Amino acid sequence: MNFIKNLISNTRPILLFVSIAAILLTQATNGLANNEVEFLKSAFAGETETVKKFLAEGINPDLQINNGFTALIVAAQNGHTAVVNLLLEKKAKLDLQNKGGVSALIVAAKNGHTAVVNTLLAKGAQIDLQTLDGISALIIAAQGGHEEIVDALLKKGANVNLTTKNDVSALMVASLRGQKAIVDKLLAKGASINLQAVNKTTALYIAAQNGHLKIVKALLSKDAQVDLQDKNDATALILAALHGHTEIVRTLLAKGAKVDLKATNGFTALILAAQSGHTPVIDVLLAKGAKINHQNEDGITALMSAASNKHADAVKILLKKGANQNLKNKSGKTALDIAKDPKIIDLLKAAETG
Repeated sequence: MNFIKNLISNTRPILLFVSIAAILLTQATNGLANNEVEFLKSAFAGETETVKKFLAEGINPDLQINNGFTALIVAAQNGHTAVVNLLLEKKAKLDLQNKGGVSALIVAAKNGHTAVVNTLLAKGAQIDLQTLDGISALIIAAQGGHEEIVDALLKKGANVNLTTKNDVSALMVASLRGQKAIVDKLLAKGASINLQAVNKTTALYIAAQNGHLKIVKALLSKDAQVDLQDKNDATALILAALHGHTEIVRTLLAKGAKVDLKATNGFTALILAAQSGHTPVIDVLLAKGAKINHQNEDGITALMSAASNKHADAVKILLKKGANQNLKNKSGKTALDIAKDPKIIDLLKAAETG
């Protein structure tokens, strides 16, 4: 089962957030005059006096290289506030975007340059501008854990529920990265808790999968729907169980998560916990009444899953709790038939004769 790992990994790196140093070195042969190349290099490097000199000579502050980068974008990218101010004094356009849709505000937010972000916002930068992939300044700041920038954007009225082309929100990326303070700020501004991305994942699902207990609790306190399922029919509980996050499993169950909901192919939280050998999770699930002998569509039980993956302690617990070792999978094999570890084979044989 494949689950979400990097919510905005499908961006266009060449057009979005690359360093443009190498690009600038080649522009003299790509239509820019030497002084234009030197101007952009100076903005990139934060060479205030050199930038001031070119501006005084009347250079176009908004000239763009082939990929659409401007002096303002590259200065903002590198946090050169003085250069940004110089360019704005010369009426550089705030919201020009490169070919990937990146603006000065977006790139400054990505790189955590709070002073530059504040300067751009004070001058009226479009706060909800998005890249071609739908990334906004708020989404990228939340992903990077830049609390001050998130604060500044929210105070200026950033749309808290803007999403990327994959329907990923700022709340989701903050939940993925474990940014509890940012999650709290977004929730306070009305972030949609149960919003689902294109693969049907939610902020709760993502936080549970990645072991962020405090965020799980914060989302549940705002009435996150505990049993929403992704495109594989997995829930927050199933993902927490798979990854061995015992306290999250306990928390979700206390909020009414259905212990035996089935993901694709009939996998349950118990089968997946057994597959990974997470004995504390197995204990918690069984205490909440998980069906110990449930078989998935291939006839696999939790006991078979633990046995085939060499998790002796999990096998012990399941046998002690009454797992039926005589059940057969679709290939007609029992847990003993598919066990590989000698210790587990001995455990199953002893239980059979006992």
